[in-house]
Amino acid sequence: MRTQRLFLVASLLLLAAAPVLAQRTTGTLRGTVTDPTRAVIAGANVSIKGEDTGLSRSTTTNSSGIYAFPDLPVGSYQVEVGSPGFKSAQRTKIVLNVAEVRVVDVQLETGAVTESVNVEVPAIAVQTSGGEVAGLITGEQVRELPLNGRNFLQLALLMPGVSAPDFLNVKDKGLLGGSDLSVSGSAVTANMWTVDGANNNDVGSNRTILVYPSVDAIEEFKIHRNAYGAEYGQAAGAQVNIVTRGGSNEFHGSGFYFGRRDALNSKNYFLEQAGQPKDKLKRNDFGWTLGGPIIKDKLHFFASQEWNRELRGTVRAAFVPTAAERAGDFSGSGISGCTNAIPVDPLTGAPFPGNKIPANRISRGGQLYLNLYPLPNTIPGAGSCNNRVDSLNAPLNWRQENVRLDWSLSNTTRLMLRYTQDSWTNNSPSVNTNLWGDDSFPAVDSNWDQPGRSFVAQLSHNVGSRGVNSLEFSYSGNKITITRGGTNPDLNAQIVSAIPSIYPLSIKEYGADIGHPVFWGGGGYQALWNEAPFRNNQDLFVLKDDYSAVFGKHFLKAGVLGSTNKKNEDTVGNGSNENSNFWGSAGLNGWGSNTGNILADFLLKDMTFGFSEPSTSRQVPQRWQDLELYVSDSWKIHPRVTIDYGVRYSKLFNYYADDNKITSFVPALFNPALGGDPCNGLIQPPGTNWCQQAGFKGGAAGPNRSLQNQDNKLFAPRLGIAWDVSGNGKTAVRAGVGEFFLRERLSGGLSYAANPPFAQTQSGIRKLDTAAEPCDGCFSPGAGSPSHGRDLSAVVPTNWQWNLSLEHEIVRNTTLELSYVGNKGVHLLHFYDADQVQAGDINHNGIDDRLEYARTSPALAEVRPYGSAFGDHQIVIWGHGGSSIYHSLQTQLLTRFGRGSQLQISYTWSKTIGDVPLDDSGGIADTNSITDLARPSLDRGLARTDRRHIFNASLVLMLPTLDGKSGFAKNVFGDWEIASIA
Repeated sequence: MRTQRLFLVASLLLLAAAPVLAQRTTGTLRGTVTDPTRAVIAGANVSIKGEDTGLSRSTTTNSSGIYAFPDLPVGSYQVEVGSPGFKSAQRTKIVLNVAEVRVVDVQLETGAVTESVNVEVPAIAVQTSGGEVAGLITGEQVRELPLNGRNFLQLALLMPGVSAPDFLNVKDKGLLGGSDLSVSGSAVTANMWTVDGANNNDVGSNRTILVYPSVDAIEEFKIHRNAYGAEYGQAAGAQVNIVTRGGSNEFHGSGFYFGRRDALNSKNYFLEQAGQPKDKLKRNDFGWTLGGPIIKDKLHFFASQEWNRELRGTVRAAFVPTAAERAGDFSGSGISGCTNAIPVDPLTGAPFPGNKIPANRISRGGQLYLNLYPLPNTIPGAGSCNNRVDSLNAPLNWRQENVRLDWSLSNTTRLMLRYTQDSWTNNSPSVNTNLWGDDSFPAVDSNWDQPGRSFVAQLSHNVGSRGVNSLEFSYSGNKITITRGGTNPDLNAQIVSAIPSIYPLSIKEYGADIGHPVFWGGGGYQALWNEAPFRNNQDLFVLKDDYSAVFGKHFLKAGVLGSTNKKNEDTVGNGSNENSNFWGSAGLNGWGSNTGNILADFLLKDMTFGFSEPSTSRQVPQRWQDLELYVSDSWKIHPRVTIDYGVRYSKLFNYYADDNKITSFVPALFNPALGGDPCNGLIQPPGTNWCQQAGFKGGAAGPNRSLQNQDNKLFAPRLGIAWDVSGNGKTAVRAGVGEFFLRERLSGGLSYAANPPFAQTQSGIRKLDTAAEPCDGCFSPGAGSPSHGRDLSAVVPTNWQWNLSLEHEIVRNTTLELSYVGNKGVHLLHFYDADQVQAGDINHNGIDDRLEYARTSPALAEVRPYGSAFGDHQIVIWGHGGSSIYHSLQTQLLTRFGRGSQLQISYTWSKTIGDVPLDDSGGIADTNSITDLARPSLDRGLARTDRRHIFNASLVLMLPTLDGKSGFAKNVFGDWEIASIA
């Protein structure tokens, strides 16, 4: 209900408010009007008109001869200037791009106002204002360049300074895709992605996006790579600013189809050896677009749909039980070099009669469980145990609907509405078994579903003749749902019934729908587990207002942003992990002998196994808000020099759990006197007493609900300067510097919910077919121990960015840019193990404690700082002690020629150094990347995102139309296009 009320209030505010439109999704046309002696002309009449939409505005130059049209939609414009005693001047085909300040200076000629001078403006212009480093991907590039998977993200790699981590996937969409690019040396999770100004980040990881705009629905997008202005926030890396297509005064539409098949694909070697057919590949991409006027010059629309349907084979190889072995018959077992030995009867120490387990001694639960493995289909090759090799067909489907309306309510007011929804599904068998979970086998698999939504309402209103106020409301969200599937999904319920959980299903998060127990492998057999069921949804509600106006030689901008956001996500450990986790067998009826064969152990009734089971898992309701304000000024201190300066204030409220059920470990609060008390060293939200209610002695009050101090002093200064060297706009020297704060990802909040005292555990040894304790003391109840914490500091990840650039127009519509770009990261996310074994021989046993890793777990616990209390395990702390430094030369050549042909060439020479990984979105996997907590500088070196040399190029070449040729030659050979990426 609160979400509905917020949406209603925001909608009413939007309808009642004066003017809107977000600064970052539009552009600004401005310039100076002078006479033949270069003296400024005050009071000159200046008007603009959209060449495609008919949008018109007018103003007069101020006392400094300056005019400006802020917040213009992306498109092509013409400008007309007139003043008594001078000829009229027209500038046509002025291409205005997203977030661009296009300077069009006009020098009037003496003469009658009825006379006119018309000049066509080049499509590419040297940037003579601002100090940022940015690059544009045009609509022609988006729609015409070949993209495997039709994913626009691939085009971001065309920009200088953009580094792709090893695991980046820009072909797929949905959960298989990723937006984790390192831009100008920043971390891959430090970027902000927006669509028409709406936040498009999945803040859970900051490495995926909510919707993937269709390439046929994108007008263009701009990547602000370094030292951008104060109107941008919440990112310490790049701002990726995507603008969708709108309609015009003419109807335009398209239909398209792209297909791929496996006919030309080579055959996988392992499939060929196993006598299996090649991987399946069948992909169909199709859709349509339509745009045009509803009311000419007033109301325009654009709509599109796209479908991607793919059936992709994925090779899987494994060592699996035979049909005879599943029935307890091991008479034919024994592959040389593989660990499926002939089992022995623990009661006699001799093999079973005929090497077969008697039928009355077969465990029903164990027999059902082994049916999760598929049957063999091949004979293992030399040196291999794999007797199952196949290619499973995995369906990958994506669909998107998009509609946009642009309405000129009057000459001073414009409204834009846009709604996009898409859906990504990967029904079982899952294409990628290591996405988050699931074993490699299709019997009980997962269906993955991720719908995304994005809505924007922007209203723009002229305030007087020189100002514009803009207001924007946006909603962005997604859902990630995993449900059970596979070739035999009912097998899961049969196993859950046959192998009962220790804790009653009634207290489990998913009740009887929990996943089957986990088997962590052994004897050469792969582990078995299932991620379903799982739920995760995110909703972002953002309201922002921007105002811009010209005062003399100053172009002022100011704005405010407020947001309220939520993310409900299951903790890590749902699906199979909410059930028992089994590892090696512990002997028949308790500690004792086993069969010597892990399959026979599972099949033999009354065999016991080491296990651990949580009482429940749960969903964490995370909440957070943002409040940001900025003010900036672009001051033309000289006809050839412009200074941009401003400051942004951000209050990025720490995220918290709406139910307050989180705790965090603070090393300084650990009390040796409390020993292994599960809450020893933990803090909890003020006003709660979870630990005390559970009967524990530890547990102190944290500073607030987020359990981290809040930084209320996030002031980010920005400064840029631009020098038009010759005064004719053909050569510019620019420089910029600024500080940038990151809105951190939320994945840490899930970890704090896994701390005590919110779930109990049972561990020890148990049988498969019964939840009864097999012997006195076989079960060991517990409340767990601290496993995660967050430093109490109020700092947030911060980057200082700076640059010095030279841009020159070589010839008309051809520019070359050379930029030195630097970036220093401080307070970067820094994951470490607070229970790390320290360097040296602390326990004085003659062995360096680091070498104790090769010894038993009890021996290792002895040398851990908190091992005496909590045993041998990690305590992961989310800290902010990381740093990085980046230096680069970034170059780019742009040219347009002919009938819309364009060439872009980029080269980067760079070096990135850091003491923490910059390509990590989770953190836990890198807790051991810090060799010595006392000397973190030992880990300083080249970052994993370091790419010394990066070169890429793209070409869209429009071939001749052959208008002078015969009809056949013109129709068959004319008007072709060549497009390529290198």
